[in-house]
Amino acid sequence: MNLDLDENAHSPSYVPALGDVVLDAATHKVGRVMDRMCQLVQLRPLDGGLEWDASPHDLTPASPPAPRTTALSAAIAQVNAVSRRNGGT
Repeated sequence: MNLDLDENAHSPSYVPALGDVVLDAATHKVGRVMDRMCQLVQLRPLDGGLEWDASPHDLTPASPPAPRTTALSAAIAQVNAVSRRNGGT
């Protein structure tokens, strides 16, 4: 199923379908496409959890063997960012 975008918006080169596993370049997280609201795509982490909204322009398909590796890299980046904000504690 192809997700429709607003006619006036610049169309991204990749438009994910429901169920696709994608990398969100804005958050460096991997998620599964669950739905679309307005001009945003709703993604859910592969291991479950809270959905987040992403711009279709920030999404690229995740390679079949790479989602776990990409997800791990994104999780490490997130932990490092929190650590930096908290002064390394």
